[in-house]
Amino acid sequence: MPNSDHEKNREAWNEMVEVHWDHPAQKREEFLDGRCSLKPMELEAFGDVNGKSLLHLMCQFGLDTLSWARRGAVVTGIDISDQSIKRADELKQLAGLEGRFLRSDVLDAIGLVDDKFDNVIQTYGTQCWISDMEQWAQVVAHYLKPGGQFFMVDDHPITCLWEEPPNSYLHKEPIRYSGEPDYCDREHIIETERVEFQHPLSEIVNALINAGLTIEHLGEYDKGYYPIQADWYEKDRYWYPPGGPPMYPLMFSLKARKPE
Repeated sequence: MPNSDHEKNREAWNEMVEVHWDHPAQKREEFLDGRCSLKPMELEAFGDVNGKSLLHLMCQFGLDTLSWARRGAVVTGIDISDQSIKRADELKQLAGLEGRFLRSDVLDAIGLVDDKFDNVIQTYGTQCWISDMEQWAQVVAHYLKPGGQFFMVDDHPITCLWEEPPNSYLHKEPIRYSGEPDYCDREHIIETERVEFQHPLSEIVNALINAGLTIEHLGEYDKGYYPIQADWYEKDRYWYPPGGPPMYPLMFSLKARKPE
């Protein structure tokens, strides 16, 4: 049975992706002119991907997925949103790039394709939409080839302490909300209920270990991947509050490998 909370998020993302598709912050036209949407962390993590297979979990409409394709990777993108997959297929046609895009809840993705991948990636604003870390980690491990690498970068879970109102770092109950602005277009109010899940760093790391993966690197960073407030400034493809880097991490990254 579909996860009811994930289905609410699917409906919300079907609306949100249409807001994002034409929004200047996505730089879609620049991408079509050759801009790479990838940031330094993921480029450094994977290095040369030419000829390698890559699975992008929770890919939205495929800007990053197709940026990997432009670097020579053989790409597959998965997303829960019907509209995301529709727009991803449209984007690959506009860009003249190859890629396979499939609609699925990330927790239900095992069996969606028979392939195993050299690289699996998940980036930026994804982990909060996943209800079950153990099941998620099994999906990651399932799709990696022996010796294959997983890389993720996302909001650091400690940032929940600075939200309004603050949430517990160890909070286990889903956080439900509606009638709040979209993070990309703050003039657009998303009325559909969204459901987020708080996962402390230990839960994410241990889920991957329990799935049989070897953790190779864990990083924490005093910069963000988008302007949380309008007065944040950009430097080297990342974002900082007006006072400069904060005294706590805004993002984390994790690299893991499936044993040979």
